[in-house]
Amino acid sequence: MMKLQIANDRDRKEAQNRERRRQCELERRSRIFNARNRKIGIDVRFLERQVEEKRAERDEQERKNLAFAQQMIKDSNLAVVLEAREREERRRIGLEINEYRYRYQRPEDRREYDLNDPEVLKKQLPPRASDDNPVGLSSAQKFEGEDLNYEERKKIMAEQKNAWLEQQVQERKAAEEERKKAEEAYMMAIKSRDARASELDQLERECRYRLGQANLRYNEALAAERKQIKQILKEQEEADNTAEMYNNLTSDMLTENPDVAKSALGKNRAIGFMYKGMNQEELKKFYAAQKEQMAANKAKRDAADKMEAEWQALSKSIQREVARQDILDQRQRREMAKQLMEENQLLAMQQKEKEKYFKEVVYNNTPTDEYYSQFNTTTR
Repeated sequence: MMKLQIANDRDRKEAQNRERRRQCELERRSRIFNARNRKIGIDVRFLERQVEEKRAERDEQERKNLAFAQQMIKDSNLAVVLEAREREERRRIGLEINEYRYRYQRPEDRREYDLNDPEVLKKQLPPRASDDNPVGLSSAQKFEGEDLNYEERKKIMAEQKNAWLEQQVQERKAAEEERKKAEEAYMMAIKSRDARASELDQLERECRYRLGQANLRYNEALAAERKQIKQILKEQEEADNTAEMYNNLTSDMLTENPDVAKSALGKNRAIGFMYKGMNQEELKKFYAAQKEQMAANKAKRDAADKMEAEWQALSKSIQREVARQDILDQRQRREMAKQLMEENQLLAMQQKEKEKYFKEVVYNNTPTDEYYSQFNTTTR
């Protein structure tokens, strides 16, 4: 089997150092060979304008968020007021329902109250209290089959049945009327609540409209005042310009008086704003100096062009060297990738041979069911 070379910590550190130096060199090369950043630099005013625009955009967004939050708070307060009113109305209706139950639906008014009366034994009379022939307490009070109050009991039961039916009809009518009254009261409360909310909304819109009209009147007054001030300044400026034109037309400068340009500091000195021009001798000296300056500027331009050509040649040579180095690096990477692929293929082949060896030689004796059936057959 082929032994592969494994990289240790030292090799990895050297590779990391080479890569770091290579990245630093590339960054330095981009800084040095970028003529625009080297000569012009960064447009600071454009960046400041971008910062100002971002700040203005952020302030506008914050203002919108604040207005939205204030509107949410106002809506929440209105919702809380409406919810409190609805809760109070529900509580009042509940109290009225409880009062109605206390007055007209008491337990003792039920028709089956005599079956659930806790004091029924105290209210009972002796069995023969209604008989014309009462007997003593030690005597038999009632015999099997006796019904002394059958007729009266039958009459009372019929009357009680009729009274119950009438009471049920009256109770149903009263309950239906109370239900209708409660629904009408609830609907009136909802309508009043909605009317109040609409009134509050109308008041708020009216206040906003009045505030907008006041702002409009203030802005119109401010615009009129500014227009008046601008007109006054314009008239004043026109008057100043007219006076200045008249003064210039009547001045020594436009009348071309050469004596006014003479300075008191010397005969070769002249007052600049009154100076009208040079004579022939001064013009000759000026033209000669101008030719000398043109020659000097041409020499400077030739030197600058020569230096620029040298720099261009140097830059091209450096670029060629960089391109050649990149080609060498790409070639080395391809060779390394090819070598790594060959090593991986060799490792894959070795792995397949190893798996084949284990499968055919090491793991060829697979246990059968008979092998497992010999265990756990006795208690020992």
